[in-house]
Amino acid sequence: MSTLAPSLDELVFQPLDLPAEANSVSGGPRALPADLQIRVESAVKRINDPAVRETAGSILEQVIRLLDWLSLIDSNLHKLDTLRENLSLLELVHLEARSLVEYLGEKVVEMNRVSTGLRDVLDGIGYTINHDLRRVFESELMGPVAEQSTPVVYGKIVHAHGLLSNCFQQSTITLVRVIDPELDGATLFNDSEERLEQSLLLCGDLLTLIRCVRRVQDRPAPDTLNSLVEQIVSFRDGSMQYLMYRDWKAYEKLAQEIMMSIEHDGDPVPLLHQFLTYLETVFGHVRMRAVLTNVAVPSADTSE
Repeated sequence: MSTLAPSLDELVFQPLDLPAEANSVSGGPRALPADLQIRVESAVKRINDPAVRETAGSILEQVIRLLDWLSLIDSNLHKLDTLRENLSLLELVHLEARSLVEYLGEKVVEMNRVSTGLRDVLDGIGYTINHDLRRVFESELMGPVAEQSTPVVYGKIVHAHGLLSNCFQQSTITLVRVIDPELDGATLFNDSEERLEQSLLLCGDLLTLIRCVRRVQDRPAPDTLNSLVEQIVSFRDGSMQYLMYRDWKAYEKLAQEIMMSIEHDGDPVPLLHQFLTYLETVFGHVRMRAVLTNVAVPSADTSE
């Protein structure tokens, strides 16, 4: 359980000297599209199977409610007197999102008898949400938040808001695409510029990791191995969030095996070929994203 609530009355406000990265993450309030609820409900109504329709409708209703709370936080981000309110709203998001994860787990079992495809999607969505909840509430917002300066608290709120908004938007798009393939899920949110920036960042970080793996293959020495571990952790805690959820488990499994081999003085080289193949495949998929159609993205074969 996070420790946000006890710290709310302990925050000491100072003149807000915001760090540049905090300002750049939010980009100002971004309200949810006015027709989001209507378009989602329309997609759900076209589901023929009553059990699937009920499950998809309930999940999307809960996710959109979470996005509504985050939208409220977004509208308050640039107001100095709303830090307490935003921390309280994040705690509410945390509690409701945990309930959603539990609900998803129950529905994964039920869907095993109804729709294997939907079961796998719900399992992936639950894994993704749980992963980001841990990142935010067991790392970013864990501990004595109130003891830190106001700009730092503000930056943590902005970062948590961005991670959770991206998580719930991607969950919505993923589920909508399954229940209504004709609906372009990406158009549900007016964030094409943001998705372009995320995809470019993801491409750059994947290339960095690919090149790091190749250096270790060419020269498996302590310095290159340590650098690889740093890059693996950096990607996992950073731009991995912009991958499709289905790629997360594979990354974490391969990365963990490599890091454990290095930690215990094993020989990670046999694992690197599999890891490199995975990274190159994922990079190829990211390069084919529609948002990058007219953007020149370097090939994974391009030399540094």
